[in-house]
Amino acid sequence: MGDFVFYSMASGSSGNSYYIGNGQYGFLIDAGISGRAIVKHLKAINVDLTQVRALFVTHIHKDHTKSMSVFGNRWNIPVYTTRKVHVMIDEANYIHKKVSKINRRYIEHEDRIQLGDFYITSFFVPHDAVDNSGFIIEYKGIKLVLATDIGHATPQLIQAVKEADYLIVESNHDRQMLENGSYPMELKKRVASDVGHMCNEDAAQLVATYRKDSLRHVFLCHLSVENNTPELAVATMRNALGDKVPVDALNRNVPQLFILS
Repeated sequence: MGDFVFYSMASGSSGNSYYIGNGQYGFLIDAGISGRAIVKHLKAINVDLTQVRALFVTHIHKDHTKSMSVFGNRWNIPVYTTRKVHVMIDEANYIHKKVSKINRRYIEHEDRIQLGDFYITSFFVPHDAVDNSGFIIEYKGIKLVLATDIGHATPQLIQAVKEADYLIVESNHDRQMLENGSYPMELKKRVASDVGHMCNEDAAQLVATYRKDSLRHVFLCHLSVENNTPELAVATMRNALGDKVPVDALNRNVPQLFILS
């Protein structure tokens, strides 16, 4: 593997999990699929649990937290999220096993922490859960930004986009497909709301407006299976950016490894 890698193991409403590392060690962002599946996927790129130094959780929804307690309890891996999210996890009846207190770690919005040669900064993103986070990951001067489950662009998100050398951003749905699709009206309203999910058009406008000239790659995450297609999401972003920046849509359940440097 390269010196700085991004590994998408799952991206979508059925589960989300990413690994970021440098060949010797790394960390996870979200554990919304089974722990067994994550371990299997990591082994496929020659990463074992001894190399995983932490798990960062973006928010409380089950497609991001499914196996969180497995890492925090059985495998003794520190779990980082905001204090409010840890409290909500304790109160959530669908999360049956809670992270042991000894492995709970707190990273509040705007905090910057160090894990070896990586620096991770949390920032707030709007979604219909409590205290949702995006992350800026800096490694040897290169910044990778991850922002998923975004209702709308905020000053914090815009600033993160401005800093990104690599950007992982939600491109959940096509507006017309959502409007004409089979979702119940209440669900359509939720998805399209300011605390729902970012559509292809808004994601493309966000990146095209605020990216820096040296942006190297855009990865589109959390695509809807009912109201989007990878081809449409990529085409919308490419139409906004032109041919200057590579664009890839992350697969819902097929792992994809990207060498960033």
